[in-house]
Amino acid sequence: MVKNYYHLLGVDYDVTSTDLKVAYRALAKQYHPDVNSDDSEKEEMFKMVSEAYNVLSDGNKKAAYDLSLLLGINDIYTESIEEEERRYRYGRRRAYYSSHYHPPKREPVTYSKQVYASVTALVVVVALSILIIPFSLSHYSSAYHYDKGLEYYNNGQYFAALNSLHRAIIDFGSKDIEACLLSGNILMTKYGQYSTAMEYADIGLKRASTPLEKVQLLYLKGMCLKGNADYHSALDQFETAASLWPTYDSLYFAIGSINAYHLGEYAEAKVVLDKLLAQNNAFSEAYFTRAYCNYNLGAYEEASEDIDFYLSKEKLNGEAYLMQAQIADKLNQPEQACKAIKKASRYHVREADKLKEKYCL
Repeated sequence: MVKNYYHLLGVDYDVTSTDLKVAYRALAKQYHPDVNSDDSEKEEMFKMVSEAYNVLSDGNKKAAYDLSLLLGINDIYTESIEEEERRYRYGRRRAYYSSHYHPPKREPVTYSKQVYASVTALVVVVALSILIIPFSLSHYSSAYHYDKGLEYYNNGQYFAALNSLHRAIIDFGSKDIEACLLSGNILMTKYGQYSTAMEYADIGLKRASTPLEKVQLLYLKGMCLKGNADYHSALDQFETAASLWPTYDSLYFAIGSINAYHLGEYAEAKVVLDKLLAQNNAFSEAYFTRAYCNYNLGAYEEASEDIDFYLSKEKLNGEAYLMQAQIADKLNQPEQACKAIKKASRYHVREADKLKEKYCL
């Protein structure tokens, strides 16, 4: 199991650098070998405290340690196994004494109908309380931990956010799906842990009850598969999601992008992008990708229209100017090609400087 440096130093997961230093200095002074000569235990504690501070005070080491700590959590499961063992041993002892002890016979006791009714009512009330109270507490706890996780996320404290979101998920409350989505996005975008992010997506898919929840989780899983370069599996997730929610723009763009940039299926990508732009003609990134497809299909006039429209909406893009120059060259428009390549070179596009001599003689 991973050692918890936070517990060792007595600080919270979102501790500031100042508070971390104060905690370290206090413990280092307490356990320093100079004031504890011939005390091997305190000398060992001093080494552990120094090691903990060395990791948590370094941003890169702390991020790696936080992630390893998150993925190494298993206290809950260990405690549950030990509890099951204690119950088993207790049951064995009880069974033994039950078989060897014979209490004296007693006369049966009878109760009135009113007593039976009262006892029955009391049992029903207790049973309902046992069921309702834990459910209500779990429901509240899930919402509370999700809100804390969202707060940590907005403050850039991603490890603390993952811990709170994990609590929201295991509480089976009202925010477990949102917690799965946010946890998966943090692991995917901030840590590049695509496989672990997919595990959260799968947890959410088992609990999802509405089409929108399923679509969002399928999209997350598809993006993780794309990050792992498993493009065909990613397409399966996106297409399943699109069958549930046909107007979800990002799904069609994801399908078109994979076909265009990763599989080289330009015609298939163009069909999907045409469908996307038919229902949302303001999706500017789709014009850039469709221009790329048209260029590779030799449809230079259509590619030129798409890239011109894209640049009218998204002006600060060196790659788009580079494509505009290449399209203009195919259309035998040297002046337009030269203007575009000069604009591309302003954004330090590597290929732009190489092609400047070709387009600007």
